Amino acid sequence: MMELAGPWTEVFEGSEMKEQPGRAETLLGSSTLTLAPLVDDSPSISRSQPILIRTNRSKAAESFSSSIPNPFPELCSPSKSPVLIGSLPPQSSDKHLIKVYGEDSHSRSVWVSPAATAREVCHMLVQTAHCSDQENWALLELHPTLGFERCLEDHEVVLEVQATWSLKGDTRFVFCKNYAKYEFFRKPMLFFPECMISDSADVSKGMTSSELIQNLLKSGTCPEIQGFLHLKEPSRKAWKKVYFFLRRSGLYYSAKGSSKEPRHLNCVAHLDDLNVYAVVNSRKLYGAPADFTFCIKPSRNPVRTQDLKILCAESEQTRTCWTSAFRLFKYGKQLQCNYQLSKSAPRSLEGSRLSMAK
Repeated sequence: MMELAGPWTEVFEGSEMKEQPGRAETLLGSSTLTLAPLVDDSPSISRSQPILIRTNRSKAAESFSSSIPNPFPELCSPSKSPVLIGSLPPQSSDKHLIKVYGEDSHSRSVWVSPAATAREVCHMLVQTAHCSDQENWALLELHPTLGFERCLEDHEVVLEVQATWSLKGDTRFVFCKNYAKYEFFRKPMLFFPECMISDSADVSKGMTSSELIQNLLKSGTCPEIQGFLHLKEPSRKAWKKVYFFLRRSGLYYSAKGSSKEPRHLNCVAHLDDLNVYAVVNSRKLYGAPADFTFCIKPSRNPVRTQDLKILCAESEQTRTCWTSAFRLFKYGKQLQCNYQLSKSAPRSLEGSRLSMAK
């Protein structure tokens, strides 16, 4: 069925439509029906239009969800979640994430500021792990492939040390105990045997070696050291025995026996941009004649093989004497200050510099 809107006129073929006043009559003369077009004065057609229904579904949803309490708020809010809080950096944007390994090879992530020192990182780790002997813990810089390791000085900035590492290497920080870090201040004669002290260091006649060492250490310096060491030749596992001198200006070896004449001395390295490392498993890695090996390594990156000076001593006491003298000549009074701080009562850490992340 089709519906039409508006007035319309019926026209039948062969018929007429007559109108009379008072009534209307329709005469039918045929069975054919034709629809005539609409008259001019017909009103406009009103067609149906879609209706825009406005709703407030978002607010309704919020009111609906807010009416239901969250049974696990700690899992949804990063600021309260023990699971998520460790994976997010602190609000301060200048924090950097470092990884520190323990002696059991397990690692822990630490957020540190650019100025955080090794002492601050160690104290924070001690408090977190509830360790004893706070002053005897240290941060170790370990190069497993090379077999190098050294204890960071308390004043060294951790991120500056990390910036010297190769991106492709396996270098890491290790949190461990080191009881001998400042032992040479307590028992200097065990670390600096009289036979290794250079005659030129004894400027005060009539002063014993013990008195000389004590005075030098208190002033933040060290006596000049001398003695034989085995030097590894570059790119080879061959070693040669050479007489060395360690002075404030650098490390020298004598080209003629144990002669101290300036024309016989050759400079091996200056101490400003060097770090001294103990070498682990040196017999296997470098064919060292003994296990008491240490290395002088530039602090810059990258480091070429020929830049490494690998030396081997005759005993552990001799190696310790050389490495301790390197530290004292390089850092001077700063080590004395570090030692005094290590003896003072533990202080609370600067919370703005460090934060933990599991």
